[in-house]
Amino acid sequence: MIPRCLRSSAFLALSLLATGPVDDAAAAEQVSEAEHTRHHRSLCWRGHPLPECGAFVITELGAYARIDDDPTHASEGPLYFTLDVGPMWNRTPRNAVGLTAYLATGDAHARLGARVRYRRWISRNLSVDVAPGVILYGSEDGGYTYQAPGFVGALSFSVGDLVGVALEMEHSGYRPYSLAIPLIGSDTTWRVGGKLGSGLGVLGTAALVGFVVYVVAAAGG
Repeated sequence: MIPRCLRSSAFLALSLLATGPVDDAAAAEQVSEAEHTRHHRSLCWRGHPLPECGAFVITELGAYARIDDDPTHASEGPLYFTLDVGPMWNRTPRNAVGLTAYLATGDAHARLGARVRYRRWISRNLSVDVAPGVILYGSEDGGYTYQAPGFVGALSFSVGDLVGVALEMEHSGYRPYSLAIPLIGSDTTWRVGGKLGSGLGVLGTAALVGFVVYVVAAAGG
């Protein structure tokens, strides 16, 4: 006959042995879930591919210079600024698609439209974007009226979703104010430049807007 105290001790030891591995497995599972949560976010401010980001936000400021001649001769200033804002969704670890609102302005030019965007992730921090779009509204100086719709497209290479280089093409139509102004019909513009994305794009946009407000206020004064 086994004493009752020995039987109780044996039962307690067996219980501890049985529950120990289960508790360890549960703790390991909790750690794994925490790691997955930390490395996978449904929405990211700065873009990265799957599985790190399910979706991310484009906030992109571009600065371009025209590399061909302007037949309207509306402006001697070649500098041109663009702003793209919108969501992107990672469909696979290599591919993302999205849609952005498109704003652009330069000396004697302004554009408003939308672009669809395809991104190919080369690595976690390197990507190539193709962004065709339509221009829904435009303004033009130099004796011409902008004829919407127009077309705009860009090919860009980005590092870390922060900085990049880009080639942009725009095809637009124009109508002269009067018969005294030469009839151009349409024009294809080519521009090259750089861009800032994510937080840098927001800061760059804020700095540009602040500079414009300062110039306008100074001119008014």
